[in-house]
Amino acid sequence: MLRVRNRLAAMHRVQLAAIALFEGQGFAAVTVEEIAAAAEVSPISVYRWFGTKEGIVLWDDYDPPLFEAIASELEAGSSPIEATRKGLERELDRMYDVEREVVLRRARLILREPALRAAADANSFAMIEGLARLFGREAPAFEHKAMAGAIVGVLTQAIAEWTRRSGEVSLGELVKRGFAAMAGES
Repeated sequence: MLRVRNRLAAMHRVQLAAIALFEGQGFAAVTVEEIAAAAEVSPISVYRWFGTKEGIVLWDDYDPPLFEAIASELEAGSSPIEATRKGLERELDRMYDVEREVVLRRARLILREPALRAAADANSFAMIEGLARLFGREAPAFEHKAMAGAIVGVLTQAIAEWTRRSGEVSLGELVKRGFAAMAGES
């Protein structure tokens, strides 16, 4: 347990060092070796933990609690879309409030840097697959993937709007509005 906590603390330190370097010098100008030196870890550790420079910015540990909240709502009998809306509304503000400034800095970098946007798009596909598996359990059908894609679209746009507004509006409220718009209720 202590080893895991130490690794997570080191990963957060690497991410903060990387963000500061990217903000100051630009994403393309910074090397993994510079990030490792700034965070006082080895470059090998950075590669092992994150794989790529993009992975450093994109990394967080938010998906497991989100998926647990959605699974809990599904088990309580909610439809996939309702379960996801409830789970996201419940968890997002709590998670994003914990590290508001870091999340905003990460999101701003992602919106500004094409390489990070492309990597974020790849992460979105992974989230779509994960949600579709939750909805379809054994074998997600096209319909499950379509629902998951729409949901990830709402989430992506909510995060972008939250970032544009510097986190001054509730992310949960933006998600709620996005779901309402998707249902034609806005």
